[in-house]
Amino acid sequence: MIDVDTGLRTRLLDFLVEESAALDERRYTDWLGLLTDDFVYEVPVPQSREDPGMAQHADGIYLAHESKSFLTMRFTRVDSDYAWAERPAAFIRHFVSNLRVLDAGARDGRWTVGTNVLVARSRLPEATSLSSAGRHDVIVETPDGLRLQHRTVYLDSELPNDSQTSVIY
Repeated sequence: MIDVDTGLRTRLLDFLVEESAALDERRYTDWLGLLTDDFVYEVPVPQSREDPGMAQHADGIYLAHESKSFLTMRFTRVDSDYAWAERPAAFIRHFVSNLRVLDAGARDGRWTVGTNVLVARSRLPEATSLSSAGRHDVIVETPDGLRLQHRTVYLDSELPNDSQTSVIY
């Protein structure tokens, strides 16, 4: 963990809270506006290992590896009349905590931060599901403010189900 001043830590956390609120409130255009054009979203495959010293997530094998343009198409479809699986929409709530600055590129305006996230998803007839994960985000300073450039999501589940893999963390 890198020691940064309280003002920067607060600014990074406020950005991540607003970014999560945009997802919770289905403000997908706003959320996409918080991403850089070269944004990458990835979810490595969780691995169950006998040796606790081994990595819990695969290196280079993903449940999701998506660009901003792919996510734009995905959300455009969700907002269309053809996303029957999204009708009615699920209730989703993100809880972001434990912000740690892992790398601070003070001169280039780039920070790598780690957070924990809990996502609650509710949609009848399914029971409410809770999914936890760790995230590593690369946040960059742009002329328009902070933007998310890269997100890696480390699911806390050996066998993720549909409700865990359909959510943007």
